[in-house]
Amino acid sequence: MMHSENDFVEGEAGQIRVRLKKTLGDIQGCRNHYMLQAIPGMMPVVEKVINEFIDETKNSVEFANAQEELQHANYDQDELTRLVSSYETQPSMQIALHVAYEIWKNDPSAEETLRQIVDRADSLSPSGSKSISNSQAPT
Repeated sequence: MMHSENDFVEGEAGQIRVRLKKTLGDIQGCRNHYMLQAIPGMMPVVEKVINEFIDETKNSVEFANAQEELQHANYDQDELTRLVSSYETQPSMQIALHVAYEIWKNDPSAEETLRQIVDRADSLSPSGSKSISNSQAPT
């Protein structure tokens, strides 16, 4: 039974790779497809293949160009769509744009990271007011 389960996972991993290439790096669409399929235990496999796909793409010249293009476009979703369309004849650049956007979306800026650190520090350290009646459950 274990052998056929591994075969199934390997087969699906191959399908995920094919889907990512066919959709020119539509990472979110790939995730959504597998969430809708709701195959038990597949999301870790999906994420592993997506991370491998991202790592492969990050080592390309197109990726550096895509990061630069998106930086000029302020990582706007509409600008991403426009850029992808403008590279209609260059699939590797379309993939790089999607991957660069995905990385940016999941990597908080230095300012956001600092805010999260400060918020975390605030929640750990006792504040000046010791009011018990003002306590709230974390959201």
